[in-house]
Amino acid sequence: MEAADDEIVKQVLGGSRNRYRFLVSRYERQIFNLMFRYSHNDDDAADLTQEVFVKAYSRLDQYRYDDRFFSWLYALAVNLARDWYRKRCRSQELCTELVDNELKVPGSVSRQEEGLERSEEIKFLEDALGQLSHRNREMVILRYQQERSIKEIVEIFDMGESAVKMRLSRALKQLRKIIHGVDRR
Repeated sequence: MEAADDEIVKQVLGGSRNRYRFLVSRYERQIFNLMFRYSHNDDDAADLTQEVFVKAYSRLDQYRYDDRFFSWLYALAVNLARDWYRKRCRSQELCTELVDNELKVPGSVSRQEEGLERSEEIKFLEDALGQLSHRNREMVILRYQQERSIKEIVEIFDMGESAVKMRLSRALKQLRKIIHGVDRR
C-alpha cells in the first residue's frame, strides 16, 4: 500500500529526506507535461521539472496539510512556468515562435502511430487548446485530461469555486467555437 502524500511530507520533514523521491516519482510526469506545454521543448521541460521539485523540497515546511499535496505542488509549478515564460517572452521573436508552435504532448508520437485519422484529431485538439489562455488551458487539462476535481483546481489557482466553474465553462465554449468554426475537411 502506497503511503499518503501527507505522511511522506511528515517523514521528509522529520528527517527521512530520501522519502521525497516517492513524491517526485508520483508526480514528475504530470509536472513534466505542464512544463512541456509552456516550453515546447524536452530539455527545458526537464530542467523546469527539476527546478519545481527542488523548489518544492526547499519549501516543504510551508505546505499546509489541509490542502492536497498535488494541488500545492501544481500551483508552485504553474507559477514557476509562468515566470519562465515571461522571462523568455521578453524577446518578441521568441514569443512569436512559441505562440506559432503547435502544442505538443509528450507521448503523442505513439498515438500518432495508431492511425492517421486519430493523429489528425489529436493535432486539431492540441491546436485548439493552444489557442486558449495559459490559465484556461491548464484548467481544462486538469479537469478533463487529468480528471482533477473542481476543489483541487480551486486550490491550485487560488480562486473561488464559482470562478473556476465559470472559467471552465467559458473555456469549453471557446473550444467548441474554435473546433466548430474550422472546417477540417
